[in-house]
Amino acid sequence: MPGEPVLISLFVLFALSILSDKLLSRYLYMTAGLKPVDAQMYLWTRTEDDHMHRNRDRHDQLWAWMERRSGYAKEFYTMSRYCSLTNLPIKLYFVGVMVIFATRLYQYTWALGAAMLVLWAIFTLLGFRYGKYIQAETADFFDSSRYKPYRPKRESDQEEADTPEEPYEEIPYAGPFEAAEPEVAQRRRFRRGYTQKLFVVAVVLLFLVLPMLSSKFLPSTSTPEATTQPSEFPSAQSTSAGTPEAQAMYDRLEQEGFHPLNAVGQLSDTYPGIILSDGILVEEQGLHLEYLVLTQESQAKDLAQGLQHQLYELVAARDPDITEESGEGYTLYTQETEGDYGVVVRDGTNILYVYCPQYDTTWMKWFLNDLGYLSDY
Repeated sequence: MPGEPVLISLFVLFALSILSDKLLSRYLYMTAGLKPVDAQMYLWTRTEDDHMHRNRDRHDQLWAWMERRSGYAKEFYTMSRYCSLTNLPIKLYFVGVMVIFATRLYQYTWALGAAMLVLWAIFTLLGFRYGKYIQAETADFFDSSRYKPYRPKRESDQEEADTPEEPYEEIPYAGPFEAAEPEVAQRRRFRRGYTQKLFVVAVVLLFLVLPMLSSKFLPSTSTPEATTQPSEFPSAQSTSAGTPEAQAMYDRLEQEGFHPLNAVGQLSDTYPGIILSDGILVEEQGLHLEYLVLTQESQAKDLAQGLQHQLYELVAARDPDITEESGEGYTLYTQETEGDYGVVVRDGTNILYVYCPQYDTTWMKWFLNDLGYLSDY
């Protein structure tokens, strides 16, 4: 299971989201006629007054306060949209990971993370571009008397709070941009709330259909062309194997959490001219495994050599790291690259053939060692 790339990607996206939020939020404050210190002071005083300790409550109250101060101006909603978009990639990645795990397309985990990083960079750059426009437009505002810094209201100030020179936040509008008309402001608030609710509904619907996705889609495996066959074979059944050696391998794979198939008919069609007495096939979690029980040792030798050559031709340009070992009655061939791992073991008339992505390499080495084939991993 590709847990490591998922955790790394989530951590990186989370850290970048926090960074972009910190950098872009100061431009959002400007649209409401505020400096970062004003927003921090407001949050601190509200936390003390209302015992508001949850981050969600703090965020909602700060947002509503800035929305009123901005006069529901277009610039406020545009800048807030960029701030929200920089947090969108991590949400999309989380949803995408759920889909990947449901469909077992684990090889796309890194690609999805890279795509979300690119998306975050695009949104952040666009946000900075618009933020520079906000900064240029509000440069004179903060040097003028129109700027009213936030100052918490104290009990001793009650009688003087209504004087015009007092910078209390009770004033309905103090932003640098033109305030929107009431009907325009209402439409903007409605669109923002509607968009958020629509995203939540889409995520909920996606999670509802995930069970159907997991049942309809099988994992995409990177198997060699010569061993890739259609799956509509009546002989591929999830029942126990026939010969003792195939039965032992079948039981072992079940213990490891796989669902092996008794696929002697399918594998016989895959290797015409080869006489098989039994065959096991596993195609799941990005892994392709075949266990072949032949009747003639000469055919087993020829098939093992052919599979080795076929594996090497697939990755020859990537300079694979090759290991070859032999012991009492068996030969082992493995090749490893940055993207995949291939194995051909011939033990008498039995052949174990494996092709798996990189994230299964460590487990496969352990598995071969436990079977008594790989001496060092």
